[in-house]
Amino acid sequence: MFQRTSLHSHKTLPSSINGDGDYRQLASSGYQLPLCWLMLFRESDLQIQKVYSGEGEQTCEYTTLICTKAEALQRYQSAAERFKSLLASRCDTYFDYWQQYLEYNADEYLHLDATALWMTGDEQAYLDNLSLSLSGVSWVVSDACRWKRSWLESLPFLGRAFDPLELALKHDGVRHLLIQSGVLDADGGIYIDKQVLQGKI
Repeated sequence: MFQRTSLHSHKTLPSSINGDGDYRQLASSGYQLPLCWLMLFRESDLQIQKVYSGEGEQTCEYTTLICTKAEALQRYQSAAERFKSLLASRCDTYFDYWQQYLEYNADEYLHLDATALWMTGDEQAYLDNLSLSLSGVSWVVSDACRWKRSWLESLPFLGRAFDPLELALKHDGVRHLLIQSGVLDADGGIYIDKQVLQGKI
């Protein structure tokens, strides 16, 4: 389970991994955190989670993201509209499908299991990674992030200067968020794919 990240739903507030409890896996990914997952959470959702071995012994504790389904969907709805506009017409259907999927399949609590990332480095680097990505989400949905699409974006050569995404990428959190999720590649290109945005369902 530690070779991939995953998103789970629980009927009651989870307090442990591999512990007893009724939960289901909603989606999984490799060593990335899909954009649609991170749009569900805020930095205030960081919580300590106990990790247990297969024999039921507690092995360690680490910090992860947990929130209620109601909170997550409310946040996601407002964030999705911003990201649809920011990424232009590349991904509307994917964002809408993810919301519907959660509405019909998720239980009362959502839990992002990023143990795979936590185990690859020191804990502070792991927390900084999560916090920076979440700061990107918060900035995009804040009043500080405003833009209006313009026909000037279609101009050859010059159009890119009018694309709001170029300005948004100057924010460290947004750039980190899109790189972490696999949407932004090393050359600055945007890659939109259902599995990149949502993970494997």
